[in-house]
Amino acid sequence: MAILSPHNTSFPPSIPAIPGSPKPSSLRTCLTHGGNRLSVPLATNAAKFSSANTRVKRESVSMEEALHLFDEMLRAEKGEHKPSVFSFNRIFVDICRMKNQEDRYFAVLSLFDRWSREGGIYPNDYTYGILINCCCQVRRIDLAFVFFGRLVKEGFRVDSSTWNILLKGLCVEKERVSEAVDMVFDKMPKMGYQPDVVLCNTLMHHLCKMKAIGKAEELFNKMKSKGPKPNTVTCNILLNGLCKKRALKKAEALFHGMGKLGISPDVIIYSTLMDGFCKKGEMEKAQNLLREMISKGVEPDVVTYSMLVDWLCKQGEMEKAEKSVREMVLRGLKPNVIPYNMLVNGFCKQGEMEKAERIVREMVFRGIKPNVVTYSVLLDGFCKQGEMERAEKLVREMISDGLEPDVVTYSTLVNGFCKKGEMEKAEKFVKEMVSRGVKPNVVTYNTLVDCFCKKGDMEKAEKLVTEMVSLGLEPDVVTYSSLLDGFCKQGEVRKAEILVNGMFFKGVEPDVVAFSTLLNGLCKQGKMEKAESLVNEMICRGLMPNVKTYSMVVDGFCKQGEIEKAKKLMNEMISMGVKPNVVTYNMLVSSICKEGATEKAYKLIHEMVSAGLEPDVVTYNTLVSGFCKQGEMGKAEDLVREMVSKGIKPNSVTYSTLVDGFCKRGEMKKAEKLVNEMVSRGLKPKSMVCANADY
Repeated sequence: MAILSPHNTSFPPSIPAIPGSPKPSSLRTCLTHGGNRLSVPLATNAAKFSSANTRVKRESVSMEEALHLFDEMLRAEKGEHKPSVFSFNRIFVDICRMKNQEDRYFAVLSLFDRWSREGGIYPNDYTYGILINCCCQVRRIDLAFVFFGRLVKEGFRVDSSTWNILLKGLCVEKERVSEAVDMVFDKMPKMGYQPDVVLCNTLMHHLCKMKAIGKAEELFNKMKSKGPKPNTVTCNILLNGLCKKRALKKAEALFHGMGKLGISPDVIIYSTLMDGFCKKGEMEKAQNLLREMISKGVEPDVVTYSMLVDWLCKQGEMEKAEKSVREMVLRGLKPNVIPYNMLVNGFCKQGEMEKAERIVREMVFRGIKPNVVTYSVLLDGFCKQGEMERAEKLVREMISDGLEPDVVTYSTLVNGFCKKGEMEKAEKFVKEMVSRGVKPNVVTYNTLVDCFCKKGDMEKAEKLVTEMVSLGLEPDVVTYSSLLDGFCKQGEVRKAEILVNGMFFKGVEPDVVAFSTLLNGLCKQGKMEKAESLVNEMICRGLMPNVKTYSMVVDGFCKQGEIEKAKKLMNEMISMGVKPNVVTYNMLVSSICKEGATEKAYKLIHEMVSAGLEPDVVTYNTLVSGFCKQGEMGKAEDLVREMVSKGIKPNSVTYSTLVDGFCKRGEMKKAEKLVNEMVSRGLKPKSMVCANADY
C-alpha cells in the first residue's frame, strides 16, 4: 500500500475524481490557492494573525471565514509566526461540522491536499483521525486506510475512536462487512491492539444497523470464544437486531443463554424482547415476560409498560391496556401523556367516546396536561361519530387551554363537517385556520373539493382548486380523482377527458382509481371504443387494471350487446394475470340470458368452477329467470335444486321468478305451493307474486 507523505506532491490524484465530488467550477475552484475568492492580503504582522488564530480557537466560523483563515495560516507557515497544527485541526473540525455544506468533507480533503504540498507543519494523530473520518463519510474507505497506514508508520497510537470510524466505514459498504469482523479479531491483535468490549459493541451496532444479522451473530460467537466477553450491552444490541428481523426463536435462545455468560437481563433487554413479542402479536408471551421480570426483581419502567399498552390498544384489548396503566401507577411509576394518549386513541377507534373522555379526566387529575395529540385523537373520534357540536366545543377548549390547533386538527374538523354536509361550517373553519396562521394543506382542500364534487357543485369545486393553486399548493392525484368522479357523475365525460390530459401536462400521473373513474363515465355513456383504448393506455403506462376496472368495461360491452367483445376482454384480463370474479361472470351470464341463450349462459357455471369460483345466488337467479322466460320451468326447478345442494339458499327473487313463470303457464297450484314455501322460510312474497298466485 502506497503511504501518503504530507510533505510531497504525491497526494493521491484520485481525490478530484471522487464520485459526487464538487465540479472544478464550484468548491474546488474556491479552494485553489490563488483563486479570486481566497486571494487575501498576507497577514504580515503578528497581531493580525494572532487575532485570526484566536478566533479559530474560540468559536466556529463560516465556510468563507474558514477558507480565508486557512489561506492566511498557510502563508504564515513560511513566516516568523507559524500557526500550530492545532489551528489547522480546528479549521478542519469546524468545516466538518457545517451540516448545511454538502461538500464539507471534500473541502477538508482538498485543503489538506494544499497543506501537504505547501505547508511546513507535520499533521498529528488528531489530523489523521479527521482525514480518516472524511474519507469514510465520502465512501472512500480505501483512501481512509492510506491515511491510517501513515498514522501507524509515523508511530502514533491508534485510539478507539479511529478504530470505530474505520469499522463504521467498512460496515457501510455491505460487501466489506466481513473485513470489519476480520479487522477486530485478526488485524488489530497482530498490530498489538486488543479489542475491548466497547469496540466490539460498536461493531455489533453497525452490523445490526446494516441488517447484517448473520455477521452480528458470528461476532457474538467470536466474542464468547476469543474475548472480550460479551456484556449486557452486547446482548441488548444483538437481541434488538434479531427482534427487528422477526427472528424471535433466536432472540429467545439468546435471552435464555445469558445466564451461562453470567449476564443478568436488565429492563432494556426485557423490554426489547417484549416489544418483539408484541409486534408478532404474541401478547401472552409478552405479558408472561413482564411477570417474570417483576418476579426477578427487575423493575419495569414507563417505556416497558407503554410498549405493552400500545400493542394491547392496537389489538383492541382495551380492558387489559387500561389495567396495565393502573398497574404502572400502583408500582409507583408516573405514566406520562403517551400511554394515556394510547388509551384515548384506542377507545376512540372503538367509538367509546365516554370512556375516552374519562381517561382524559384521569390524566388531568394526575397532573398530566393533555397535548395537541390528545385533543386531535378525541376530535377525530367525535367527528367519526358525527358529534360535530362536541367536536367544535373541543377545539374551543383546546385553544382556551393554551394549545394551538394545527393543520391536522383543523383538517379533521373540516372533514367531519363535510361528511355531515355542513359545507358552510367547513369553509368557516378553513377561514379560521388561515386567520390563526395555520396554512391549509392539500389534504384540507381535497376534503372540501371531494365534498362539493359529491354534491354535484362542480363550479365551487373548481374554484377551490384555483384557490389552492394561488396559495402555492399543487393539486395531487386525489384532487383530480375527485374532480373526475364529479364530472363523470354529472355526465360531463368530455370535461373529465380534458382533465386527465391536464394531469399529464402538469406531471401528475393518474393512478388506477383516476383511470377507473373515467372508464366508468365512458362506459355509462356507451363510449366503449374510448374505454377500451383507455385500458390499453393504462397498461402502456405501467398501471395494471384491477378486476373492478376490467369488470366495468366487460359490463359496458354487455350492456351494448357486444358479447364477443366482452368475452375477448375477459380472456385478455386472464392472460394479464387478473382473475375475473363472480361479479364479472354474472355480468356475462346476464347479458347472454337476455339474448335468449340461457343454455349457453349455464355453461359458464362450469367455467367459473374450473377457475376456482363458486356461482352465487345472483348467478342462479339470472339463469332461473332466463329459463322461466323461455318457458323451460323444469330446467328452472332443476337449477333451484342444484343451488340448494351447493348450500346456496334461494331468496325471495328466486321464488318470485319461479312463481311468475308458473303463473304465466297457468300452473297455479305449483305457484301457490311456492308462495307457501316462501312464507314458511320467512321470506316475504311481493304483492305482485301473491296476486298472480291468487288469480
